[in-house]
Parts: sequence; C-alpha cells; structure tokens
Amino acid sequence: MTKLTFLRANSLDRLQSNIIANQHRYSQPAPWLSSYFSGSSWLQESNLIQYEPFQLTMPASKTEHRDLENTRILYSALKHLTPLQAADPRLWAYMTHVTHWEYMRQRWPIEQYLGKKEFRENIHDHYFLKPPKARALIHNGLSRLWWYGYCSYDESRPDPFELTTALLKNLDVAQTLLERAFSLNTSVTKTMLSVLLEREKQGKAFYVRDRVRDLAKYIVQIGGVTIIDALDEPDLRHLILKRIEQLAA
Repeated sequence: MTKLTFLRANSLDRLQSNIIANQHRYSQPAPWLSSYFSGSSWLQESNLIQYEPFQLTMPASKTEHRDLENTRILYSALKHLTPLQAADPRLWAYMTHVTHWEYMRQRWPIEQYLGKKEFRENIHDHYFLKPPKARALIHNGLSRLWWYGYCSYDESRPDPFELTTALLKNLDVAQTLLERAFSLNTSVTKTMLSVLLEREKQGKAFYVRDRVRDLAKYIVQIGGVTIIDALDEPDLRHLILKRIEQLAA
C-alpha cells in the first residue's frame, strides 16, 4: 500500500500561475516537477489514506481511449475516497503531473496547442481542476475517471461497472449527465443509467446527446419543484421512463 500524495497548496498555485511559462515542459516525456521545484517541500503525504498503486491502460488510438477500462482500474483502487477527498485539486494535480504523466501525455497530447491561445485552457482543463468545480471534475484527465465510477458503480450487480458501460457509451452523453446539478446524487444517476441500459438491451438505445440533455434538464426541473431525494426509486424510474418515451416519440 502507498500513502496518497498531494501537491502543497502554494506549489499548486505556482504551477497554475505559470502554465504558459512552462508550456514546453508539458511536451516532455518524463515528469518534471521534482526538478521544477528544486528540492523544495512541494508535496505532502496523507497519514490516513492509503491505496494500492495502479497502472492505467494507454489509449490504443485517437478514437479508442479506453476510458471504461481505466475507470474500472482507477475507481477500484480509489473508491474508498470520499467525494470531498476526490474533489481536492491538490490530489489530481499531483497525479496528472507525476504518477500518471505518461498516460496524460498519450491521452491528451498538447503539441497541437503549443504557442496558441488554447494552450492554457487545455492544460487547465486536463491537468488541474478549473472552476466551476462540477464541470472541472469530469474534465480533469484523472478525476473524471473517479467520478465516472462514483456515479455509476453498483455493487448489487454481478458486474459493478455495468452501469458505467451505459454512462460511457458516448462521452458527450456522460458530460451532459454529470455536469448537471443532480450528478452527485448517485441514486438519480444510477436510476437514469439503469433505464438507459435497459432500453439498449431492448434495442431502443437512447444515447443521442440532445435527447439526453433534454432528459437531464427535465430531472433538474423536477428538483426545482420537489425534493428529488425524497422520491423512491420506482417513482423516479417511472418519471424518467415517461419522459424518455415522450422524447423518443
């Protein structure tokens, strides 16, 4: 087991403030923070949180990203984290810049952005947690894998990641669902994903981004007029199914 490691807050601030100055470093093949901070105390280890080290699977191509496989790997190793711990920007900045640097370089190569105005935004999105936080959590190159797992992992199923397969059928759909206000309510996200998966098995797949966006907006509207946490699973399932039928028609 290994202690969970974080960047110190002042080191994180310095790193984020110097993205443009460091842009050439983001194309290096190996991690560079230890030399960048010149031996200063730039990281800290948790005395309470440990995990089994893991290796992510490298993308097979520009279109075959293996996000589902890597969600299984990362979330299985870190599912004992609380949502608060998994939203800590110091944790993910350390992992993106150090422990999983090679994966980050292959999953999001930045060469095409060097010297361009999009460079800062690209690095902010994938290597840090850029506000607003709900959006940032699923844009960061590694935290997104944890939150994919958190919102879909279901131990009651033979394959606990079965709902994750529905979530990641389409990354646009995953983004649409998880950027909504209800996304941290796992009972809601799991019910939605369960309905989507059932429809797929029936040959009535519902993974069109615009339709899923309308469905997500509907759930947000429900939350505006009722306490969505008070709805039991059958009632919530009925509302979701009814709305899907309307949208599909």
